[in-house]
Amino acid sequence: MRTYSTLWSCQHCGQQYSCVNGIPRLYIESVVGAKDKELRDKFYNGLLGTYYQHAMPFLSLPARPGKAYWKGWLVYVLISLSLISIVGYLIYILLSHGLASPTFAQLALLLIVATVGLFFFKHSYLFYLMILAVPVKISLLANRFRPVASFAEIHNNVLRNFLESKETVQVLDISTGTCNSLYRHGWMKLNAEYTGLDLSQTMLVQGQKLMAERQVPIDLVLGDSMHLPLQSERFDIVLNYGALNGFTNPKLALEEMARVTKKGGLLLFLDEQLYDEATFVERIYFNKVLSSHNVIHSCPREWIPDCVKDIAVYQVYQFYYLCTAYKR
Repeated sequence: MRTYSTLWSCQHCGQQYSCVNGIPRLYIESVVGAKDKELRDKFYNGLLGTYYQHAMPFLSLPARPGKAYWKGWLVYVLISLSLISIVGYLIYILLSHGLASPTFAQLALLLIVATVGLFFFKHSYLFYLMILAVPVKISLLANRFRPVASFAEIHNNVLRNFLESKETVQVLDISTGTCNSLYRHGWMKLNAEYTGLDLSQTMLVQGQKLMAERQVPIDLVLGDSMHLPLQSERFDIVLNYGALNGFTNPKLALEEMARVTKKGGLLLFLDEQLYDEATFVERIYFNKVLSSHNVIHSCPREWIPDCVKDIAVYQVYQFYYLCTAYKR
């Protein structure tokens, strides 16, 4: 590649790629999967992506510890009370006075209700979250979940294999988004060079900012997870937190992850999967909120390429699995 201030040009084929904040957009729009385009354009390049650090934890509100995430519950209560007040007042007006000759205030109230209704119609998963958050929280408290191995324990175990490496470890985080997972889960302990890839420029610019603030050098790429613009057997560790289930073609994404992993290298990915003991209300919440935009809803172990061995799938939380594997 030859690098310019606003574009990258491939010296082999002549294909030119534009840049965003200096980050090369190394994908061809026409080959991006339909589901990936939809999620990128409607969510991650939109309101959800802009406020991702706040929006995504809110979606898993019932599963988060109340004391640690009290601000989320405070927001939930304030939103609920506001919605109940608005709808309740509208019902009162309709029953007592009607809207034959509505005042300006009543018309404004109708407009607010219509706007809120349209918002929940377009984002039905948020409507179900508001309805189900409290019942699911009560259900989870009544059915304590104990993982065989915790999220932190699994990470600590796989990190041991690379902490004493004499060579610089090459780490790739696919669908890195804001780079928050890459930064938080122990990978910064390594003597490593980091690469982060995502299809959403809104998300990746946030990741660029976070890593710059933390003074962590990282190569960032706007790229398609089904067609990684990366050399085969390039990375010692390939990660994917919370994206695989939503890809247009998860099987192809796994094949690409395996392709760019060195022999003996680690593949680690996390996504939604419901635990076996889930109650009825928990299953509704999982299907209507957490997994509502997914293509698959559990770990696709059968799609992991044959070149990958020692596959282990852990149910680390009530609604999430963590898979680790190594390339032969």
